[in-house]
Amino acid sequence: MSEIITMQKRTDKDILGFNRWWLFALAFLAMSVISPYEYAWSVIAPHFAKTYGWDPTKISLMFSMFVIFQAFGTLPGGIFRDKFGPKAVSVVAGIFSGIGLLVCAFGQVLSYKVVLTVWCIGCFFCGFVYNAAITTCNKWFPDHRNITIGLISAAFSWGALPFIFPIRSIPEDAPDNIFFNVIFIMAAVISGVIIITGLLMKDPPKGWRYFTPSSATKNKLVKRPCEKQYSMGEAMHTWQFWVLIASFVLVSASGLTFISNSIKFASAFHFSLTAGTVVTVGMAITSGLSRVVGGWIADKIGIDKTMTIFYILSGLFSLVALFLAEAGSATGFISSCIISIFFWGALYSLFASIVGYYYGEVASGSNYGMLYASAKGLGGIYGGVLSAYLLSTYGTPFTIIVSSVMALLSGLVLIPLWKHPPIWKETNEMLITTH
Repeated sequence: MSEIITMQKRTDKDILGFNRWWLFALAFLAMSVISPYEYAWSVIAPHFAKTYGWDPTKISLMFSMFVIFQAFGTLPGGIFRDKFGPKAVSVVAGIFSGIGLLVCAFGQVLSYKVVLTVWCIGCFFCGFVYNAAITTCNKWFPDHRNITIGLISAAFSWGALPFIFPIRSIPEDAPDNIFFNVIFIMAAVISGVIIITGLLMKDPPKGWRYFTPSSATKNKLVKRPCEKQYSMGEAMHTWQFWVLIASFVLVSASGLTFISNSIKFASAFHFSLTAGTVVTVGMAITSGLSRVVGGWIADKIGIDKTMTIFYILSGLFSLVALFLAEAGSATGFISSCIISIFFWGALYSLFASIVGYYYGEVASGSNYGMLYASAKGLGGIYGGVLSAYLLSTYGTPFTIIVSSVMALLSGLVLIPLWKHPPIWKETNEMLITTH
């Protein structure tokens, strides 16, 4: 027991041999390199269509499978991270994440089904990397939880930028091997960075709170609702966890509807292709920025209030976008869509932060993995598949209205959590949830 207490009282420099902020930098790099799977897809996909002759259905299926498998991968990734630590998980995830993209360079010799299967495996292990990066912040930065998770989440949006430009620079008449060489390099970078950063990772002792002296004196640790460190099963026995899942499903589905259909929305209102492109690029930039700004605001006014305000504003501005689009204002439509996604984009940092705030750091990987896998998986199915059905069956205005209402509801259902966070009490060796 005394050895455990001694370990808990060691600073980050005592445990690691260096400042914990280096771990943040490593997590940022790991998160950045899996970004191309989602955020560089729009520039990668046309090359697949041109080189392999894949039809739009096959191309869109690969993107949908990424959203679903990456989301579902965060749950086992979190469980294994909490059980075995970050090193082994990162090495395995790094290998398969690289292979998932690498196989896309062999579409001329492998069938589409084989490529899709290996792609899905790679996407699944990207979920391991995503969870590991977020969990690093929850475990090592309870005093900077919101801003660090915001920055790590932003890396998932911004990390694709160094990959996008080399792909965009490939001439249309260039030999296929030029594109394949870029894929080979990307796969090597993805695997190499994840493996190397993972081998340098380490988790703190359970219940650790002793930061370096300068950090401890300058930053006051935000007090959690209770000191209980929840296991995944215990977290799932609180009604607040299910409210978070419901909110996450609603808001993720809402934003993914806009992201996956932005070009179609612009076209439906007879705006130019340039307008749709500006919306798409603006969404990618502001979505990442939102995660940083949202974390900063959450430190000031509280994470639960920030979530409610952001999601309601996201829904309101998407309704404004519809109103301005029907009025024929392309500028108003573009601006409102981008603002709506700005308030939406913070969800990936805010939900991760509130899981650590409510349920503690010890099992934060599995707790967030359960929340993320359940919510983004369902939200991705709606945003990628069901929204397309609504769009083709009921039209653009109806689809936008449904999406807006979902965002509004996602913020409203969180209001009870302002005064009723999960709190546990010990009674006859049984844990009883209050509120």
